Parts: sequence; structure tokens; C-alpha cells
Amino acid sequence: MDTSLGLMLSAARLTARISFFGAFGLLLVTQGNPRELQGTARIFHYLNAAPPTTLFRWQKGEGYEVVVYNSATDEEEVKPALFQPVRWSLTYLLWPKKHSQPKDVMVRAALLAFLARLLFFIFFFLGSFCLLGWLAVTQSWHWGVALEVLAVHQLAFARTHTYFVWLRGWLFVVIGPGVWMYLQGGTFETIAVCTVGALVTIAILGQWYMATSRRFEHMRDVGRDLGIGPFAPKRRGRLW
Repeated sequence: MDTSLGLMLSAARLTARISFFGAFGLLLVTQGNPRELQGTARIFHYLNAAPPTTLFRWQKGEGYEVVVYNSATDEEEVKPALFQPVRWSLTYLLWPKKHSQPKDVMVRAALLAFLARLLFFIFFFLGSFCLLGWLAVTQSWHWGVALEVLAVHQLAFARTHTYFVWLRGWLFVVIGPGVWMYLQGGTFETIAVCTVGALVTIAILGQWYMATSRRFEHMRDVGRDLGIGPFAPKRRGRLW
């Protein structure tokens, strides 16, 4: 087994590239997840059905307040926010956030967000599954492991609406030794691919369980309130 410094440096560089492009690729695929597409369609339907005089006022951390004019009392009624664009979403910048926005502006923003989601769904969500499936059949079955990880991740996101695989230290700990073993060649390639795929899958399934199990409900609530732990809002707000 090669333990030279050159191979270790090559493994470190390759690990960094795999972790970054893998996490960024999953982010792009997640933008087109059917749940995201469905959610954006519902927002568009809701905004399109709102009264013409409705105003939407952005409140940081809460979303869009709904301001409706009541002709009976000649006053404006402020209703709680019904939706809030997610900061890590690539469609976040499409939503106007300065001043109060009329219905037509919000409907146009929702339509653009839906069209963007549709493009992500076609080119990244469906495209990634088709590409990995094609590579697994025509190139190497090792690509099938990546296809399995992608499928588990997207299913977990659809059920929990939580993006799990950020660029975290544990990714480097898991992928690094696997890459070094893969570069040894031969049988080590298969061992490395299967081991890393299994560990990442277990990590996603474990976080999925923590995100939905009643046993961890208190921990999730405390983490969100205090801004700590795997479900803290700040950890869902950026890749790093």
C-alpha cells in the first residue's frame, strides 16, 4: 500500500474537489426537487388568487406579511406571513424585499421562481439521475453508488425539507480516507467506493431520523431557538 506524501497530497486535493463539487451539485439538484417545484406552484396559485389590492410586506426572519384592505372598516388588516423564501435557495434573489409589494409584482416573482424551479427540475434533478444511471450502465457500476446516495438524499429532503449535506468537517473525514484508498487502485477502488457510499448514506438516514423522530423533537426545538446543533437555522443558511 502506497503511503507516500505525494499520494496523500493528491488524495487531499481530490477530497476537497469531491466535497465541494459534490455538495454544490446536490444543492443544484435539490433546487429542482419535486417538493420544491410543488411548493413554488402553490405559492403562485395563492398569490394569483389574492385580491387585487393586497400588499405583501417583507419581514426579515418571518416572511411576507399580507396586508389586506377591509372596505367595511376602511382599514388595513395585517395577517401573518404564509410563506418565506429560504435564504440558501437559488431563487431567493428573485423575491423583492424592499417596501410593500403589490400583487402583480409578487405574482411575477412567483412565476419567475416557478420557471426557475422547472428548469432546475429538468436539467439538474432529472438530468443528474439520467446521467448517473447512464454512467453506471456504460462506464462503471461505481457510479451506481453515487446514484443511490443522490436518491436517498433527495427522498430525505422531500420528506423533511431539510438539506443535510453541507460542506462540513465530517465529509472530509469520511471521503478523505476513501479517496486515498481509491487511489491505491485494484480491489481498493471497490472497497473505497462502497464504504464511502455506505457511510454517507447512513449519515443522511441518521439525520433524516433525527429530523422526524419524536425522540429528538425537544432537541430540534432547542437547537432552532438557541442557534446550535444540526438543525440550527444558521447551519441551513449557507454551504460552509
